[in-house]
Parts: sequence; structure tokens; C-alpha cells
Amino acid sequence: MVLQRLRRELRFGTIVRFGLGIAFVWSSTFTQAAGAAGVTTATIVDPVLNMQAYSVRIPAGWKFEGTVLQGPPCDELPYPVYRAYSADGLSELRTMPRLDWTYNTLQPGRQASGQCLPLARALTAREFLSYFARMIGARYVGDMAVAPLVRARTAAALAQMKAGAARIRGFRATGDVAAVRVLSTNGTFAIEQRLRAWVLCKSAPFLQGSTLSGCFARVDVVRAPKGKLDALARQVDALDLNTVPANPAWSQREAQVIIARGNARLQAQAAHNAAVMRAQQQRFEQSMAIQQHNHDQFLAQLQSSTDSSMRAANASMNARSTAASDWVDYALDQQTVAGSGGTAKVSSAYGQTWSNGQQWYQTNDPNANPNGVLGGNWKRQTVVHGNGTPR
Repeated sequence: MVLQRLRRELRFGTIVRFGLGIAFVWSSTFTQAAGAAGVTTATIVDPVLNMQAYSVRIPAGWKFEGTVLQGPPCDELPYPVYRAYSADGLSELRTMPRLDWTYNTLQPGRQASGQCLPLARALTAREFLSYFARMIGARYVGDMAVAPLVRARTAAALAQMKAGAARIRGFRATGDVAAVRVLSTNGTFAIEQRLRAWVLCKSAPFLQGSTLSGCFARVDVVRAPKGKLDALARQVDALDLNTVPANPAWSQREAQVIIARGNARLQAQAAHNAAVMRAQQQRFEQSMAIQQHNHDQFLAQLQSSTDSSMRAANASMNARSTAASDWVDYALDQQTVAGSGGTAKVSSAYGQTWSNGQQWYQTNDPNANPNGVLGGNWKRQTVVHGNGTPR
């Protein structure tokens, strides 16, 4: 059943100038048409300002996780990340962390921060998706259509950015949206994904006749088992799901924080604003903690192996063998599991792995259980060292 469309009222926010760049704050509001069913609204709370920042429309009955992250130094505007997934864990909507990069003609290729992408030119949305697919190890299958509403919303955002900076001599802005189909795996299951990217780039005169440029890209994902992506993507587009309207009050508050922070840097004062900045930086650092945790575990294990080698040659050989196999897993973004399916190498992006003796299923949902959903007798596998020895 095709659900009734929603009436939408788009409201675009304010161009805010700070430092040497231009930051665009965008928010949208919508009202749900009477009688619409099968859709629910989830909220994302900014843990620093302690207020609702965004609302997300997702299919009813799906589970939801989301938060607000602080942007990197090349574009400090905060942004939402979230994922909504079906009860079986196989279908998912996701908004990825925003990706930013800056470059200038004085120092070609030099980045303002290692937290920004190593890109030195503007990209179209299609070019960025090709780059992004390689980053996540997905295989490109083909292009997908972009809903007219999404194209119109992107064009309006670009026009608003240009209008807000019309008085800046030499200011230029470009941007577009594109979508592609890629293929990846969840254990032994083929998963189709629609990657849809928005890319906006801006440049303005800088020092000594040079230009300072910056771009950001947002990627959202629709994921489903192979053969079911098109139906889910049509539903998402028809109902304008997987969109993240901002709370206008939060946008205004965040804009005030950004302006105050810029003034504080120029005047080397305003301790309260500096405290807010540190808190937001901590929030960003916490978002990277999971990736850092695996790296720290490897270093700790390597140190333990080195200490053990000084006490016993035999133990040293075993420890080095274990550490080497774990490092191979770490370097290849994989983990080793053992159980009813024997010993197998699977993706390290998931916290749980199940097997029915011939196939493997992976998920990050601690409550997911493929028994009764997928055929066969599924048992949870145990994570072991890369050489198969118990942890």
C-alpha cells in the first residue's frame, strides 16, 4: 500500500561567517498528513546543549540509534549521525558522518587537519561516491535515480548559500546530489546498498591573490538483502524517509555558539565558550573511541608479547605468532571466529557472528537472533585469535 505523501514546508537557515570560511546552517520542518501510517518519528538529542537537535522519519517498528557529532577543524558545524534498522537486522537506513576537506592555492594539497579528507579539489557528488565506495570496500554496481524533491532541496540549499555570500567578491559555490548502487556482504549474505551523497563546495579570495576552498559531503545509506533494495528505496523516496530536519531552536542556538566561539578566538577570551568547544571536541573524540580501542588493544598485546619474550623463548614464539595473526586480522578489517561453522575469517565491523555450519550471519544488534528468521540451526560463534587459539 502506498502511504499518503507528506506536506512539507522547507525553511532554510542562515549563512554564518566565521574565521576565513563560510558555514551554512540548514534546517527544515515538516507536518505529517492526516491518516499516514507505517511511519514514526525518532529524535536526536544534542548531548552538549541538552536539547532536541534533529528529528528523523523512519519506518514504524524499526529500532533507532543516533547522536550529534562535532565537525572537524576544517568545518566545525556539528552534524547528526544515526541508524535505523528492521527487526531482523538485515534492512537499514543510515546517515554517515559528514566528510570535509579544505585546500588553497598557496599550499596545494596541504590539509588544515588530519581529521579532514586528503582531497585538494572540488568533486561532484558522483565523483565523491566513487571515492567513498572504495573507502568502505563496496563494489559499484550502477547509478540509481535521485528523487525530484531531493534534487530540488539540494538546488535550494546551493542557491541560498550563493545568495548569502553574494557580497563577497570572488565567492563561488558548487554542489549537487547523486546516488549509486553498491554490493557488500554481511557474513555470507549479499547486501545491496544505495549510497546517496550531497556535496557542496565553496571558495573565496584568501591571502596574496590566492583562494581558500572547502567542501563537505553527506552520505545516507539504504541497505537491504539482495533483490529487496529497490522496493525499500522506493518507499524511502515516496515517504521522504531518511531525512534529518533540524530543530530551528537548536539551529539558532548552535549558530550563536559558533559565532561566539569565533569571537573568542579572535579576542583570546570568553572562557565559557571555550568550555563548550572542549566539550564538543570530547564528543567528537568519543565517536572515534571504538576505532581507537582496537588499535590500543593491538599495542597492548604487542607490548605484552615483548615482555613475555624476555621471560621464556617458548612463550615468546607463541605470543608473536598470536600477535602476528591478530595484526593480519586488524590490518584486513577482519576477525576470526570459531564454533559450529569451524574457524572462519569474517568482517570486524560487527559485534556478533552466527553460523548454521555452512553460512555466517553478522549483526551489531545484541538482541538479534537468526533462528526462526533464517533457515537452519544457528549458533553464536566465539571470537578467537587470528591463528584460531582461544582468547
